Amino acid sequence: MTKVFFTYVWGPPGNPAWPMTFASKAARSHARKVLTEGDFVFTVGTKGEPTAKQDQGRVLGVFRVSDLQVNTQDYGLPRRHENTEFDSVVRFPFALHPIAIWEITSPDNIFAELVGPLTPNHHLQAQSKVVELDEITAEPLLALDRQEVPPALPKTDFGKGLVAQKNSKLAPKHQGSFTGTFGDHDIWYVYTLVLRDAKKKALAVKVGYSNAPEAREAAHNGPLAEEVTGLRWHVDAKQPTASEDAAREIEQAVLANYDTHKLASNGEILSGVDPLMVAAEIGTLMRSRLAE
Repeated sequence: MTKVFFTYVWGPPGNPAWPMTFASKAARSHARKVLTEGDFVFTVGTKGEPTAKQDQGRVLGVFRVSDLQVNTQDYGLPRRHENTEFDSVVRFPFALHPIAIWEITSPDNIFAELVGPLTPNHHLQAQSKVVELDEITAEPLLALDRQEVPPALPKTDFGKGLVAQKNSKLAPKHQGSFTGTFGDHDIWYVYTLVLRDAKKKALAVKVGYSNAPEAREAAHNGPLAEEVTGLRWHVDAKQPTASEDAAREIEQAVLANYDTHKLASNGEILSGVDPLMVAAEIGTLMRSRLAE
């Protein structure tokens, strides 16, 4: 059963709309814990600044949420809120990417008049978290007129890859909504395989790209005779991208940065490197590269 929540915000969702943002990782984690994919979260303007006077106390938007955790720095969003000196991307870095967003168009949208009296605890918690409403209280909100607005989409390969991966794994009940928003992509990963011995010591790192990293792991382990050598390749990191071209470019950039560590016999395999540092390099390059 779809549940309804509310939270306080500084303004309407925008067009295109921001993802649903949170000021802390803990607040986003709380939202993921209490929300189920497909639930509705109504956004209500705070009763003071920096919310514009005409938006204060009004129901401004509604988000149908997914459980996809994203970071606003991947979206190329405006840095400054119109009524503050805050860098909004820095202040609200943690977000959930929505299935759909609507702007409320009903003129009679005063939140307190629609839902009636709530406890002080409801209002306090909603300043930083999503707060559930019961069916009777939520009914007037669901009846409000609304107009769908498109979501902002990530601009970096890192963010765009996460959205594309989410699209490929959606539950059937949401597939139509997401497909129309994100497009239908094959998911290509930049991945690392780490060769470890029987004592789990990392001996080498292979950097590659594929739409099936686990199949590449199996192919590399075939000739090793693990029961004799004690050696085995394991998928250590796999970062989704939005296209095969993007995955190939990131792979080549990582290998170029570790040029002195390449094996002469195989330029995709690195020796004398920390697997965690290689995985971090992939993420850094993807966040710095704008998706085409």
